[in-house]
This record gives sequence, structure tokens and C-alpha cells, in this order.
Amino acid sequence: MDEILGSLTTLPERRLIGGTKGTHIVVAAFPGAPASALYVEAADGRPYFIVPWNDLYLIGTTDTRYDGDLDRVEATDEEIAYLLAETNRVIPSAGLAPDSVLYAYAGVRPLPDVETGAEAGITRRQIIHDQAPGLEGLLSIVGGKLTTYRELAEQTVDRVLGKLGVHGRRCRTAELGLPGATLVTLNAYRNEFMRSSGLPEPVARRLVRLYGARADDVLGLAGSEPALAEVFDPATHAIGAEVMHALGAELATTLEDVLLRRTMVALGPTVGLGPDRAAARLAAAHAGWDESHADAEVEAFRERVRRLRPAGDRVEAAHR
Repeated sequence: MDEILGSLTTLPERRLIGGTKGTHIVVAAFPGAPASALYVEAADGRPYFIVPWNDLYLIGTTDTRYDGDLDRVEATDEEIAYLLAETNRVIPSAGLAPDSVLYAYAGVRPLPDVETGAEAGITRRQIIHDQAPGLEGLLSIVGGKLTTYRELAEQTVDRVLGKLGVHGRRCRTAELGLPGATLVTLNAYRNEFMRSSGLPEPVARRLVRLYGARADDVLGLAGSEPALAEVFDPATHAIGAEVMHALGAELATTLEDVLLRRTMVALGPTVGLGPDRAAARLAAAHAGWDESHADAEVEAFRERVRRLRPAGDRVEAAHR
């Protein structure tokens, strides 16, 4: 955002975002692993969590200032060692070591720019900047995160409506369910879907967990083409219809979109290596990708996955 604003000469030179980097590690179940999310304070007082997640365990996060390339944010050895050491300190039976880490990822929080003070003291509050009068009609957002995105959307939309002079209308996000969330009770839907879908139990359970009521949409694709009902990733029980659903209904355009941001296959224990080739073949057979396009998507995906630091030499092994 600061780069874009910096290119607009009508605005004063100032930096709005001073990001902090957060690293997480993902591991398989370990001795003493908690059955529910565990909030912990590290030896240095920093809060972090150990969370059962996606049939694995998510541990994090760190919090350090970051001024590097936002397109190349990666976990470091030191950050991984910190999270392992703190988990072993809190749960001595864990015995986690560097080779316990299935993969690690890092992101940058878009926090307000603060030159001094500890990272933990930087406000996490979301801020909406009105760039008028320097640039009328532009609102810039600093802060916010996934868990507060709907509140932030509501605040932003209401500000926009006010600036446009639209009265009597407000953002409706609080009244609308997310796609697949329009259920009376999820448990009742899950039980009926698992009874009637005809899919293996792990597949049916996965579809409801991931897609909610849209599991029926995925099942409809599998019903129209039996090959799409087949599992293409044994580690997560993902089926071919999910690839087609991602490309056709969820605006995915790349293999990275499909595996990392839609089906979550790349967030499983294999980080999608191996299933990536199978998913590309499905896109070639059912979505019109030609062979060169499919190969290029696999290579691009594997280059992206390198930044997750997958365990062992999985990227290289997938090439063999």
C-alpha cells in the first residue's frame, strides 16, 4: 500500500504500514499434544498457541519487525527453533525436533508503522485512513485480520456509503451467511450427507468440514463424472471433484489457488507434493488445460511450496 501511495504525488510522503512477521510451524500429533487449543506464554513473555488443526498441529506465532520483500516471506531456522524449544518447554514429553516440522510458513501483519518500542506494543486495531483532501475518493486500510475481516468490511462499506452520500443503507455482512454456511444445524446435515452420499466416510466427513452445505455441489460434480469421485490425495482424502469445484465455482485460476487456497491439500502433511501432478491431470482432462499448461502449473506450484520449507527433500523427490 505504501508503494502505491508513494507513487501518487498528490499525497504527502509518509509510511502507514510497518509490518511484523509471524512464523508458524505445522507438526503431526506428538506425545502430550493437547486435545484442544492451548494458549501459552513463552519464556520471554510472548503469547503463542498450540492448536489442533487440519488433523495436524499448528504452533505459532513469532512477532518481529519486517522490512523485506513481501513476496518472499519465509520462516527462518531461528524462528523454527524458537517455536520448537518453547513447545518442548511447556510440554516436556513432546520431544519435538527440527525433523518433526512438516512445513513452516510466515506472513506479515499489516500493522501501523511505529519506529520505536516492542512489537507486542504495536496496536492491532484496524484503522481506516481517508486520503482526502490530498486524494479524494481513496480510503486506505491498516491492520485487521481474518478473524475481524467482516467487521472491517462493515466499517469500510459504511464509510464509503457515507462519502457517496448514500443514506438509509448499510453494509449487510452481519446478516449474510458465508457460502455453505446456511445450515440449521451442521451436525444434522453432516449425518444425512454421510448416510446418503455413497462416499467413503473419510471423504464425506472431509467434504462437510471443508464446504459445509456446498458439499452437495461437490458431490454433484462427482456424480456427473465417476472419475471425479476418486481420491487424488490419500493424505487428506481430497477427491477430483474438488479441483473442478475450485476452478468452476471458487474463482481459482492456478494450481496454487486450487491446492493452497481452496482445497487445502497443500496444507496437509505432504504440502501437496505428488497430489499436485494428479490435480493438474484432472484439470487437463476436465477443465481444458493442455499438457504444457499443466506442467507449467506444477512447476510454479512446487517453486511456491519451497518457501514452506517442507520436511526432508520432498520437492526434489517429487521431481524424480
